[in-house]
Amino acid sequence: MIKFSPQLLLCLIGLLFAPLTWADDEYCQANPDDCMAVGSWQFSLGVGLGLRTNPLVDGDDIPLVLLPEVSYYGERFFLDTTSAGFTLIEQPRHMLNAVATLGLDQMYFNDLSLGNFVIEGTGGGFSFGGAVNSGGLGTQSDPIELAPPVDETTTPTTTDRDGPNEFFHKVNAAPREEESGPITLDDIGKRRMAALAGLEYAYYAGPAVFSLQALQDVSRVHEGQEVRAGLDYRLQGEKNLFTFAGGFVWQSDKVVDYYFGLDQSDVGEISELYYQGEDTLTPFVRIDWIKPISPSWTFQATLHNKWFGEGIKDSPLVEKSTSTTVFVGGVYHF
Repeated sequence: MIKFSPQLLLCLIGLLFAPLTWADDEYCQANPDDCMAVGSWQFSLGVGLGLRTNPLVDGDDIPLVLLPEVSYYGERFFLDTTSAGFTLIEQPRHMLNAVATLGLDQMYFNDLSLGNFVIEGTGGGFSFGGAVNSGGLGTQSDPIELAPPVDETTTPTTTDRDGPNEFFHKVNAAPREEESGPITLDDIGKRRMAALAGLEYAYYAGPAVFSLQALQDVSRVHEGQEVRAGLDYRLQGEKNLFTFAGGFVWQSDKVVDYYFGLDQSDVGEISELYYQGEDTLTPFVRIDWIKPISPSWTFQATLHNKWFGEGIKDSPLVEKSTSTTVFVGGVYHF
């Protein structure tokens, strides 16, 4: 089991950022895609067909139709659809930011959420702004059987799925009496979206970009930590741009247990369904193909795949060890 503390995460970023050297101002001229005019706004809307597979038991795949994006870059403050930040240190090849962003795990448990409008980015966060109708996880007329976990030595957790604020407690979250009939995912406690904040380091080396985020839940949803890391490489042709990316997302046991764990608040006294999530590492890859087709329109095709770590895929809620996102469409730039 991998164990990180917030202090260790900050030290890792500090070590990465320590050997910085100043580069000359010609970098932006040689790499215009890495630089934007200060104070500029950008708006775009992707329209196409795609889906994200749902790893949960009997979960509907999530269609992608609209992908809106808005971004702003000031001298220090920036906004990028689902993230905002403030630049602490900026050099032509290095950047250290204080960032706030959102978690995406909650989308698998809801018919409609932020996951309906975003695609995960190369650093495990979000990019391309986006849309998807997060197909839900069934209704009371569409029951599913939750198989007991493989490890029957696990103990029940006491995590409140609706967070510590009693205002958000599920009205009908009374414990279930032990029964042999099927349950639906509508019967379990709510999983809410978390707001995360922390530090982000980025290194630019020509067509390659490395990014690392160390994040802490500041919304008191699960009070866990995430580390997102990604490396992407851009291959620019005369009329085409290809991006190849890979990386991982590490989530602490509190994050995994909040979304994928099961306890008395979810299944009542049916103890064989209890599951306590553990911290896990989820690697991913992403490929993008972008081709301009007019001054305002570009064609874009995206493939994103992630492989869930043991702490997630061992949950009785999960029946697939991977989730794949595919999108093909046009992007209109306003």
